[in-house]
Amino acid sequence: MTEIFKMPDIGEGMAEGEITNWLVKVGDHVDVDQEVAEVQNDKLMQEILSPYAGTVTKLYVDAPTVVAVGDPLIEFDGTGEQAAPAPVAATTPVPEAVPAVAAAPTPAVEATPTPAPTVASNGQILAMPSVRHYAHEHNIDLATVVPTGRHGHITLADVQNGPSAVAPTPVAASVATPAPVEPTAPVAQAAAKPAPAPKVTEGRVPMTGIRKAIAKAMENQHTNIPSVTNFDQVEVSKLVAHRKDFKVKAADKGIKLTYLAYVAKALAATVKEYPELNASVDMKTNEIIYHDEVNLGIAVNTDTGLFVPVIANAAAKSIMAIAKEIADLAQAAQDGTLKPAQMQGATITISNIGSARGSWFTPIINGAEVAILGLGSIVKEPIVDADGELAVGQNMKLSLTYDHRLIDGMLAQTATNYLKQLLADPAYMLMEV
Repeated sequence: MTEIFKMPDIGEGMAEGEITNWLVKVGDHVDVDQEVAEVQNDKLMQEILSPYAGTVTKLYVDAPTVVAVGDPLIEFDGTGEQAAPAPVAATTPVPEAVPAVAAAPTPAVEATPTPAPTVASNGQILAMPSVRHYAHEHNIDLATVVPTGRHGHITLADVQNGPSAVAPTPVAASVATPAPVEPTAPVAQAAAKPAPAPKVTEGRVPMTGIRKAIAKAMENQHTNIPSVTNFDQVEVSKLVAHRKDFKVKAADKGIKLTYLAYVAKALAATVKEYPELNASVDMKTNEIIYHDEVNLGIAVNTDTGLFVPVIANAAAKSIMAIAKEIADLAQAAQDGTLKPAQMQGATITISNIGSARGSWFTPIINGAEVAILGLGSIVKEPIVDADGELAVGQNMKLSLTYDHRLIDGMLAQTATNYLKQLLADPAYMLMEV
């Protein structure tokens, strides 16, 4: 029986996606839920799985090709009479820097007659990132799930039909493996990091899918939101000393303790105190939408573009937990393994240029949010201390951009002052949050 696999919708509102790489070829036998292609959808690259089992008799497009949702991709067990269309042009577009993902996981050890979770020879449980994310969201321990997928792979159906939720794991803990010193993305097999795009010094090149998505979003946000930016700074010598004291303890747990984790915790506490910063504006209904949880977007720069993964319910998490989650999400962004669910639901965002020694800037508000905090570097500068004496201080640069339709300048500055109090003294921050 001939089956035609059509381009699926792999994201909300997706109209098209680019087939960047085929993981199968004509003549290959494919199982249900086997990875068959890598698809670039706006800012995400992910594998698509076959809903059919059978022999590939035709690939309808070459890679790279942009395909609309619902268009045919693969023919199974057919005649394959029509050849796949040739590339549109002889020249190949500049490729996007996407990770080279293996077509199949590393084979698992031979299963015993008694059903039991199957692990790879390196001790890792074999499951796709989307399956791991589902298990994490539903507090399901993958070690208790019996796999039915090829090579001992745990499928989504295995998790959904398996044991009920078990005792929750710590929020910041990786669901893939125990946290190493350098956190890695939760995938069954390490993905190659994206290579930088070729440097172009002259001429025209097509925008990558990621750059087009960023360009459209930035144009829309800048056009439709009347934004204002307040610039400020805070003396953080006590914060610097606190981080120095706890860096080693964090490292012992496999956590890289950064200043960004402190700022994230302080911002989450600030918007709880000033909920207008954790809201959205609906101009169609003339309503303000206040969000209960603080879902904190963290802008991450990669060779392929800017990604904004989200730390859900950041106000309820410790600084250590936030630091671990930032590292895990940043690594996933670099590896190209972020999933749509990990980039949705942000209520306020932090953009950090401090690592590049940047100071003040005017970040553009993200999504349906009303504020974004720009974090600059910490600079040793002359200050006047509490005794009125000239001294050397450590000033952290802050830039708060806000939607002037909802937030007035006085409110923005008052909230910034509270944020500064928390950052200036970690002991006070612990008392408040």
